[in-house]
Amino acid sequence: MESRLHAGLGAAILRHCKFVLPAILALGSVAVSAQQNNLVGKWRGVYRGITLTIVIQPNGQYTQTAVSGTIQTMQSGPYKLVAPSTIIFSVTEWEPKTMQVYHPTGTVGGYYSSEPASKPPGATDKYVFNGPNAMTLTDLMNRGSIPMTRVP
Repeated sequence: MESRLHAGLGAAILRHCKFVLPAILALGSVAVSAQQNNLVGKWRGVYRGITLTIVIQPNGQYTQTAVSGTIQTMQSGPYKLVAPSTIIFSVTEWEPKTMQVYHPTGTVGGYYSSEPASKPPGATDKYVFNGPNAMTLTDLMNRGSIPMTRVP
């Protein structure tokens, strides 16, 4: 009697799993899609006097510009959403590709030369939504946080 009960229970679980597991998987992909749609857009914030603008596109690409006075940098590439509430930015393009380096000659004077700028490292950030148009990004490497606002 007991083994038939366990067999019946096992069969019932398997029947439900045929429907529940695909539903769970479908809901999981909807949740990731919804997460991505919340992040998609143009975001702006200020960190230590540097204005950062990040454009997160629905195709899995991003572009980030950083402006401080007359100096501007750019980096772009793919991003990946990983649970929980983490985004990984990979860099495939960046500007400037060169930078001016000063070489002193003696105690007075010197000259500048143009040298290659190294590729930025990218970032892994935690994000927390503070409302539909506000979030905080926290870099997991250096622990710096930046409040971001969605902009048109």
